[in-house]
Amino acid sequence: MNNLSSVLIMAKKEYIDDLKKAIAKIPFCTVELCEKEKIIVVIESEKLEDELNSYKMLEQLPNIVSINMVFSYQDLDEDMQKAIDSGAIETIEKNEKAENIKYYGSIFNKI
Repeated sequence: MNNLSSVLIMAKKEYIDDLKKAIAKIPFCTVELCEKEKIIVVIESEKLEDELNSYKMLEQLPNIVSINMVFSYQDLDEDMQKAIDSGAIETIEKNEKAENIKYYGSIFNKI
């Protein structure tokens, strides 16, 4: 896995079992520890986008008091190479004026 994150979820005790079942259905997520009102979830994925999507799905679960990403590791070597190959870094290094730089949501979505 190239991406690894741990997430702390706080919830009322009466919702813990339902939350654990819901978390088990979210791709790339596992419940690693559950103690009282705390659930520790680990997200492991090959792609950063998958990791972020899983986190967003966790955020949407009902009956959560709070959710926080506690640790996150990404192996971004492949993404950095894509950025280099796309010419994005060269564009930035030319000191382009901000108004001349177009944003597509991702450097890989350029039309």
